[in-house]
This record gives sequence, C-alpha cells and structure tokens, in this order.
Amino acid sequence: MNKGTTVRALVSFTAFVAVMIASLIAIKAALSKMPLTAGLLQEAQTGTLTVSLLLVVDGMGLLSVVIFSKLASVFERKPFGVYGLPLRDAFQKGFWVGLAWGFCLASLDIGITSACRGFGFGRVALSGLHVVSYGLAWALAFILVGLFEEFLYRGYAQHTLGIALGFWPAAILLSALFAALHLMNAGESVVGALDVFIYSLLACFTLRKTGSLWFAVGLHAAWDFSLTFVYSVPGSGMQAKGQLLASTLHGPTWLTGGTAGPEGSVIGLAVLAISFPIFSKLSPILGSGQESAGLIPRGDPTTAEIK
Repeated sequence: MNKGTTVRALVSFTAFVAVMIASLIAIKAALSKMPLTAGLLQEAQTGTLTVSLLLVVDGMGLLSVVIFSKLASVFERKPFGVYGLPLRDAFQKGFWVGLAWGFCLASLDIGITSACRGFGFGRVALSGLHVVSYGLAWALAFILVGLFEEFLYRGYAQHTLGIALGFWPAAILLSALFAALHLMNAGESVVGALDVFIYSLLACFTLRKTGSLWFAVGLHAAWDFSLTFVYSVPGSGMQAKGQLLASTLHGPTWLTGGTAGPEGSVIGLAVLAISFPIFSKLSPILGSGQESAGLIPRGDPTTAEIK
C-alpha cells in the first residue's frame, strides 16, 4: 500500500469522526430543547433508559451515518455495501441467525448466573397488552441500536481505518473507543467496559468471517433485547423502563455484574469468549466474502469492493 492511499484513508476517517461528533452533539442539543425529550435525556444521564429515547436518538444517529456513508460511496466511487451493510442482504439469513445467537448468548449468561444463585426471575411486571406493546417497541428500538452502533463503529470507520492500519489494528482501536464511551454511562464498570470491548472484537470477527455486519446487527439487537426486556436486568449501567419481569440480581459483583448487569460480569466475559471458536466453526453456513456481501473479509481491506 502506498503512502498516498494511507493518507487519504486517514483523512476520510478523520472527516467521518468529525461529522459524526458534530451530528450527535447537534442531535443531543436539539432534543434537550424539546420538552418531550429533555426529560428523557435527564433520566438517561442518571441511569434510566426509555424506549422512546432510544427510538429517537438511535434513529436520528443511524440516519446521519447512512447519509454520510452514502455520500462517501458516491465521492469515493465505491458501492455502499462495501461499508458492511449490503442492502441485498438486509434482514436475510445472517441477520436472523445473529438474532438467534444473541438470544442464546444472553440466555446462557442468565442461566449460569441463575444456577449460581445470582439471578431471580421474580414475577411478571407487565400485564395484558403492555407485554406486547413494550415488547414490540423494545424490539424495534434495539434493532435500531444494533444498526446504528454497528454501522457507526464497524461500517465506514472500520473500512477506512482498516485501509490505513490493517483490519485488526483498526478493529482493536475502534473497539477500545466503543468500550471507553460506555464508561460514561451511570453505573457502568471496568469489567462491563471490558465485556463491551470483547463483544466489539467478536462483532469485528463476524464481519471478517462473513464480509457483512448483518449477523452482528442481529446479535447486538437480540443480546440487548433479551437482557433488557426479556430478563429485565440492567445493561451497560442503565436500568430500563417497561421491562417484562421484576427480576433481581444478588451476590458478588463478579457474578452479577453489579450495576452494570450480567453483561458486566465474569460470566459475560466467558460467554463472549467461547463465541469466537464456535462461530469460526459454524460461520460457513452464513457464506463469506464476495459470495455473501461482496466483500473480501480474509484479504486486504483495500481490495474489498463489490464488483
């Protein structure tokens, strides 16, 4: 790779970061001026998560990333799908397998924690139509979260920084950034941030293996939905409104994750760690490289083009 290519990639990455920071600051500033959303932002700052806030913030954030990436694809003369979300694979097999994987990982985490007497299911906290309405709302919200966060950290950013530094150095840096930002959440812990870092590397691993982010989007959405709504535990230091169960966590922090929830526990780390070799064995069922998404995940990211 020549020096010019590296410099252009770093400039593109820097432009992306600058635009995204400006966009997210503008979104937050606008929402803080609106009575309906200002209160939700204040609740989030104290550790309370609402489905309405996720739908608005992550929906607007996703729109910003998509617009930038689309403009970049035109300017750089590359297909949009090269950034990890090929539209022809949208909500196809990879996404649904990712959903199943995410639910299984979350259930394994909760199951082990429960077997160690660190989790109690409690009673059903919602009744009647509230189960359906909150369930559907949280499902939609977490699909948006999965799309936004995966595309933000592992879409254009991963593609361009990968050209400059190589796939894995870029993945490590972006994963570390993703984890560090989670420490800004009220109640997040160092172990919880480490869990986020390992998850991010797993998402990058699935991108490398399949050439697409659609599996990671499904995994991300199902993991968050399962822990937040189905099992009703804190996530990344946030406690949500409208959870299915009045569940409880009790025991040492290494077991339960404390205020960070099960995804901030040692068990969460172990569950994520074992996913790497298992996914490596099973990934052929999802396809890989140009066959699945038009990318070349095992090769040089500079050549990852849809023909």
